[in-house]
Amino acid sequence: MPNRLAGATSPYLLQHAENPVDWWQFSPEAFAEAQTRDVPVLLSVGYAACHWCHVMAHESFEDPETGDYVNAHFVPVKVDREQRPDVDSVYMAATQLLTGQGGWPMTVFLTPEGRAFHAGTYYPPRPAHGRPSFMQVMVAVTEAWTVRRDEVERSAEQLTEALERHPELVDRMLADAGPSAVAEPAGDGAREPSGELAGEWLNGLELARDAAHEGFGGGAKFPPSPVLEALTTIARSPFQAHEGTASSWLIPEQRRAARELLSRTLDAIVLGALQDHVGGGFFRYSVTPDWSLPHYEKMLYDNAQLLRVLARTVVILEREGTDPNRAARYRHAATALVHWLHREMVTPQGAFAASLDADSDPSPDEPHAEREGAYYTFSRVDEGLSSSGGVRPEPVTAAWGEGGRVTGILDESLRAALWQRRLERTAPHRDDKVVTAWNGMMIAGLADAAVLLDAPEWLDLAGAAAEFLWEHHRDAATGRLARTSRGDAVDPHEGQLEDYAWLGAGQLALYRATGDGVWYERSRALAEVTVERFVRDDAVLESARLDPTLVTAGATGRAEPFDDVAPSTPAVLARWLTDLSRPRTAGRETSELVGRLTAQATGVVLKAPTAAGGMVSAVLGREDPPALLVASTSDPAQFRALLDTVGDRRVLDVLVLDAAVAPYGVPETPEKSGSAATTQTSETSQTPQHPGAGFTVWLCRDGRCELPVHGPQEVARLLG
Repeated sequence: MPNRLAGATSPYLLQHAENPVDWWQFSPEAFAEAQTRDVPVLLSVGYAACHWCHVMAHESFEDPETGDYVNAHFVPVKVDREQRPDVDSVYMAATQLLTGQGGWPMTVFLTPEGRAFHAGTYYPPRPAHGRPSFMQVMVAVTEAWTVRRDEVERSAEQLTEALERHPELVDRMLADAGPSAVAEPAGDGAREPSGELAGEWLNGLELARDAAHEGFGGGAKFPPSPVLEALTTIARSPFQAHEGTASSWLIPEQRRAARELLSRTLDAIVLGALQDHVGGGFFRYSVTPDWSLPHYEKMLYDNAQLLRVLARTVVILEREGTDPNRAARYRHAATALVHWLHREMVTPQGAFAASLDADSDPSPDEPHAEREGAYYTFSRVDEGLSSSGGVRPEPVTAAWGEGGRVTGILDESLRAALWQRRLERTAPHRDDKVVTAWNGMMIAGLADAAVLLDAPEWLDLAGAAAEFLWEHHRDAATGRLARTSRGDAVDPHEGQLEDYAWLGAGQLALYRATGDGVWYERSRALAEVTVERFVRDDAVLESARLDPTLVTAGATGRAEPFDDVAPSTPAVLARWLTDLSRPRTAGRETSELVGRLTAQATGVVLKAPTAAGGMVSAVLGREDPPALLVASTSDPAQFRALLDTVGDRRVLDVLVLDAAVAPYGVPETPEKSGSAATTQTSETSQTPQHPGAGFTVWLCRDGRCELPVHGPQEVARLLG
């Protein structure tokens, strides 16, 4: 008989709807039930693509005896961490404080008020590998709750106080980072802060680099996407180094170091087992430090970020012309990724699904014989290929193909044979809920890659997803965003800061790629709502309105300055506001807002360089914002020609805007049109003041514009 999860919109929760455990969703009613019964809450947090979540579900939550014990002694609450990141973040912090580690499935025991007092991750059905069984843990918790209640309450209170103090401790740690330990000789002039920050960061990355296998650290390897994107910013030679901007202060040695780190890390990711060389896209992480054995779930957010990094790196390498094999390798990986996205991840509504499962049945004839990687791995016997043959299946890497010796691209005939084998298998489950933030990331990645890799058809994918989110995830009356939807059902929980920031950044990227002004206007409007809801005088919030139970548990709602699998949300917001190029946002000076959002960048770089990529990108963007091309023309064909003249720079370092929506209005032209002096822009001037009429373009920076030009060739010359 289905339990309360039968009406959920989350596929992960629906996977547990037939459990003998009488699950509740995270709600006031669940905690009221615990208070009425005077029993603890058993909180279980996971996600649909999680291998060990499935293992614990099969071993324990589907077991009738376990279900009976849970129901008798606890109020069980099941949470999809992707749907409720606010719940996941506070109880993951509690789990890490209690155990020194974290992960999913996350198992936390709470008081009826919501305070954590005991926690762990996966528990087996029988004691194994130094872990107690799940039943042993539950019996111990029940004994403590009934016999030593005072100790439990005291422990919960102490943990809550520690969680409440966490933001203060982070601030103190970053403030104590102090100045750089590197003493540089005095030069002819002062170094720009961004150049110095980039140097410190690159030094920190080099110390953290795994020289044997590439990537950072010596354990499991996750794609360090925020780090890689920041490296593309440093590595890219400026088309025109403007005096006093970040580009003019980044020295050649820093660019070379960034390119080396970028290429070596991407090679490990693209050539190793993290890439699905048969079907395209990338798996979530490698359990081995040499990138040879992945966890096989495919997450939308990983692939969105890697698409953008690959496209930007291709441009860097192709412009240099010194490494065509690498450029071909990365272009191939990006193209295969988009083909996978189009084939397997687009929902009927035109948006993008959240993930693909790690586990699947080896064949249609073996239902319920799930094995991790069963869909993706193959066996080799001598020089032939076998799908079983008693040989352990392994991931396919680029080295399997003869072409791997040239570009790292799997030999096409072998790839085609493996693909046909795969089609005979049972495909993994797809979590088809739509997450606003992750869709925003993919919209941004597709928009950039469509221009940089000359694949305009990819813009249709991005545009359809952006339109769906705007129409269905946004409340037109308030401007607020929902976090998730599935099919036609939109979940009622409001989005987090990451949802607002990434959707806004994706819309802006789509505008820069297409020139369709509706995307710029939507991005601008969303920025107003975002700043109003999430930016306070003393903090940047991840959740605009915290669940009261989470407040009781110690949550503060404050956004962290450190990257996780994606850039920190303050960094994403700062970069988005910078790239919008509006002088004011929600009635506040944008430069002041961005300065506040990036105020902890130095501390993050010095204390946690591998978690600082987002902040580095934001600081470099703040000090070297896009050049602004303001165009006055009533002819759409002329505006399109302007975009074509600017080329791929329009998604990298130039923002092209129609004069009607330009942030400062139309520049005022000086009386002496032949003067080389620049002019101040005017927010009140509405019509161009220049000799003649028609196509007119100004190049502006920091509210000052150069004399206008009137043709594509002149625009090209203006941009250098």
